[in-house]
Amino acid sequence: MRQSKSSLSVASAVLVGLLPSLAHAQTGPASAVEAASEDTGRDVVYIHGTRSSYREDETSSVTRTPTPLEDIPQSVFVITRDAIDDQAMTGLAELARYVPGLAMGQGEGHRDAPVFRGNITTSDLFVDGIRDDLQYLRDLYNVERVDVIIGPSALAYGRGGGGGAINRVSKTAGDDLLALGATIGNFGQARVSADMGGDLGGSIAGRLNAVLEESDSYRDNVSISRRGFAPTLRIAASDATRFDIFAEYFADERTVDRGVPSQDGRPWQGPEDAFFGNPDLSESDIDVATLRGVLTHALTPDLSFRAVVSYGDYAKFYRNVYPGGPVNAAMNTVTVSSYRSATDRQNLLAQADLVWESSIAGIDHTLLFGIEAGRQETENLRVNTASAVFSVDNRGRNFTPDFAVAPAIDNSNVLDLFAVLLQDQVELTSDLQAVLGLRWDAFDLAFDDLLPGSADFARRDEFISPRLGLVWEPLLALSFYGGWSQAFLPQSGDQFNSLNASRAALEPEEFENAEVGVRWQPAGSLLISATVYRLDRTNTSAPGATPGTVVLTGSQRSEGVELGIQGKVQEGWNLIGALAIQNAEITSATSSAPVGRKAPLAPEFSASFWNRVSLTEQFDVALGVVHQGEQFASISNAVVLPSYTRLDAALFYAVNDAVDLQMNLENLTGEEYWYTAHNDNNITPGAPLGVRVGLTLRH
Repeated sequence: MRQSKSSLSVASAVLVGLLPSLAHAQTGPASAVEAASEDTGRDVVYIHGTRSSYREDETSSVTRTPTPLEDIPQSVFVITRDAIDDQAMTGLAELARYVPGLAMGQGEGHRDAPVFRGNITTSDLFVDGIRDDLQYLRDLYNVERVDVIIGPSALAYGRGGGGGAINRVSKTAGDDLLALGATIGNFGQARVSADMGGDLGGSIAGRLNAVLEESDSYRDNVSISRRGFAPTLRIAASDATRFDIFAEYFADERTVDRGVPSQDGRPWQGPEDAFFGNPDLSESDIDVATLRGVLTHALTPDLSFRAVVSYGDYAKFYRNVYPGGPVNAAMNTVTVSSYRSATDRQNLLAQADLVWESSIAGIDHTLLFGIEAGRQETENLRVNTASAVFSVDNRGRNFTPDFAVAPAIDNSNVLDLFAVLLQDQVELTSDLQAVLGLRWDAFDLAFDDLLPGSADFARRDEFISPRLGLVWEPLLALSFYGGWSQAFLPQSGDQFNSLNASRAALEPEEFENAEVGVRWQPAGSLLISATVYRLDRTNTSAPGATPGTVVLTGSQRSEGVELGIQGKVQEGWNLIGALAIQNAEITSATSSAPVGRKAPLAPEFSASFWNRVSLTEQFDVALGVVHQGEQFASISNAVVLPSYTRLDAALFYAVNDAVDLQMNLENLTGEEYWYTAHNDNNITPGAPLGVRVGLTLRH
């Protein structure tokens, strides 16, 4: 596929034009660096006290210990709360635009479907390190930030995690605060939120986050209704012991919108608001209730313990009537298909980590010993119905399929999990560190097929996931790293709802990632990162030599370069940006594609940039650009989503210390584009000019 030269020039000019400013940006006070170096005995790259609101200094999401970003031998990108608020993000799809190597699939209009370096998943989603794996669209109302790990992350998260993982970090109790927000926008958007908390007495602090949204859409007859309620408690039993309790009830009801079909290898060129299928019979309803307890205890100054127990109850029902084939231009017709599905899942998961910081033979170590255990119980039901052909003018708007036919899928399964992990973060010299880790997982799935005449299956997998990494910091503001890791995905798949005799006999898929990268801090609060990687996915299924048999000879390779920038260039100028050049293709024939096919939703070039600048003490402006190169809608490579460049902007006005006004403008030029898909005939058109106005009251 060839990129649009004009679009490429726009994205490139933004990044190139920024370089002179970065080179002359001022660093933070030297005394801050010197003081930190004296305390830790080693060079410190990130200068606390001058940190930008668009970047973080450290994360626990990769190593399970609080680790500065410059000490992590893997690509990781942190989207902060301020970046989320400034762009009025409400979900992961908006966030993905500013993470290099990450895209978001359509997910049939009712679930998050991140695509990491050409590998799509629906289960590598976590909250505070705990798996949150049912298929739904998550909201960002109660998160402090979102950590995106690119590349295999099995050491921290277990099975799956082959392309990467998304970990939402929850807001915690502690500070006195009160913030009320309201947003209204065109296309009928209306959303209110609350964030309040403070000292409850007796070493107990509380916090409550809540959201209510009732919105329509630029898509005809599409609406969203969501409610979230997330109370949090923190009990400080002593200086050494803390107990946090997180609860959440979240409900999401929406029209399932699977977009438009293709025509002649491209998205259908009709109006962006045209709905294909029957919107009255396309609906998703999910209820999520979770309760999580986190105990942290310092046994000694060098030895700490952390334990987490989490329970989640998920209930989801959806049905959809959607485009089931391309537009027949000669007949001016389109096929419309439908099905309904229900999933209920209960997760009981536990983790325990023991972390020991020590010096052995004069070498500093941070040793982690962790165990995990859990049970996931799931019930799945799916009913497929007959398709019908309609004129493009009608589009099946009144099609009423028979959802009462016999189910195509009716099963329950129980998954028992157990894992042990060991990790050592070693400071070999003052400027050279190593990260070594191994994780052993036992994945035990019992599958009960309830369809008449069907057999039950069971599968037990045991696998070891290693991680190796080196970090070299030759200068105060510069670090280089190299990393290698593996991850495994059992053949029961992301949602373990389709095990059969063939799959039950197959070994897990394997992901192997090697990357080298650099992180540079040209200014005290600005971080620039670059990564070169190769990710191989093997053990994917392929047809065997004997008809009807399956072998594990399929493979896919993703390789490329990723660039990221985030932070503060100078006082009053904050920015975030991403750029990715990638090639993801089938390297050995699979059940889905021959050698040479390109992975879907993996454009060869993509770039984004957003910056906010203070013009006065009260008035700020922001300008952003999102560019996406051509990409294929599916592994068939039969339908291409054209490249596009979209311009966004925002205005911010602080009325006083307690009142803020904000206006976000999306797609300023009214660009016509299609940004994601589920397959060749479920393609999501982009919105025309969108306007959102927000009011925030603080006390």
